[in-house]
Amino acid sequence: MFKAEGKYKRTYRHQFNQICTGDETEIPLSTLASRIETRKIPLSSGQIKAIKEAPDQLVDVDEFQRIVTSKSAQKSSIKRLMYDVADPIISKSQKIEVHSYIDSYTCCPPPIFMILISMIQIGLFIYFWYTDGSRSIWTDCAGCFVTHDHSTPGLLIFAPKLRAQAWRFTSYMFLHAGLNHLLGNVFIQIVVGVPLEVVHKIWRIGPIYLLAVTSGALLQYAVDPRTLLVGASAGVYALIFAHVANVILARFLSDLSQSHQFMFQNWHEMPFRWIRVLLLSLFISLDFGGAVHRRFFTDQCDTISHLAHIAGAVTGLVFGYFVLYNVIEHKIEKIGRYFCLILYITLFVVTVVMVIIRAPTADAWWDDKKCT
Repeated sequence: MFKAEGKYKRTYRHQFNQICTGDETEIPLSTLASRIETRKIPLSSGQIKAIKEAPDQLVDVDEFQRIVTSKSAQKSSIKRLMYDVADPIISKSQKIEVHSYIDSYTCCPPPIFMILISMIQIGLFIYFWYTDGSRSIWTDCAGCFVTHDHSTPGLLIFAPKLRAQAWRFTSYMFLHAGLNHLLGNVFIQIVVGVPLEVVHKIWRIGPIYLLAVTSGALLQYAVDPRTLLVGASAGVYALIFAHVANVILARFLSDLSQSHQFMFQNWHEMPFRWIRVLLLSLFISLDFGGAVHRRFFTDQCDTISHLAHIAGAVTGLVFGYFVLYNVIEHKIEKIGRYFCLILYITLFVVTVVMVIIRAPTADAWWDDKKCT
């Protein structure tokens, strides 16, 4: 009833069945290469070479799939590098599909979106901080304001009273409230974003990132319309939670369609999974927790907020689940994907309507009367 394999696995299984004779389920590796050549199985020279160099043993279909999608079967040094970049964010059972997907990848466009965004953010921060000249690089919101008294918003910051300048709903991602804020976001963009882009390509990661940034400004204004907004945290949280959606949620839904024997198999197969969870949890705790502490405890009248984190997480989890390439898709996952799309569109439209009808001077939902 449901597909248990991706298209590449099915192709390799069909090829293996063509090689087998009679009721064979295992083939001596010493005869495998000659059988492939005799039956004219369409494998690359690199795959044939990997088969010939593999340790002599009996090969079943799973081992055959592993050999022909291994690094040793890939001649291109660039694609071997892409294997290395992609492998940390996928499970062992996904490698056959993802490696085959990379094999067919033309590198056009190359995975440069996250790198380009990060370079622009770093370049603008250095430029604005250098021209500003007098503030600490660790705390200076470089480029956020034209004047030192913070009376005139800069060209890129999201300022509620200037919401008619639509570019501000996205451009604020290029500004950061200090070097530590910038470095944290750039680190996640490179470590998480680039591998995701290698696996899922720019036309999936780009919309997730940019929609998260836009949704962050929309939600921030809808909830707290007197607060300014800077930073790429919305996009960064979208990347983190898109990874969560793709690896864990997708596997959970697929298990609902089968048995619970392999529940969370992707999770158990993830390399360095607990280290990864620890690092991402630490980043989220420090970043989001610090923002909440500043907003409600240290300085309740703070005029720069980071509520966009929530919008970014929702975008990554919900819209990311819809748009990301799933190496093995089951029928129930298609239903789940379109449910997520409808849910995200609904949330997006609601925040747009609230931005239109709420005035920049409206009280925040948690308004503190001490702040004027």
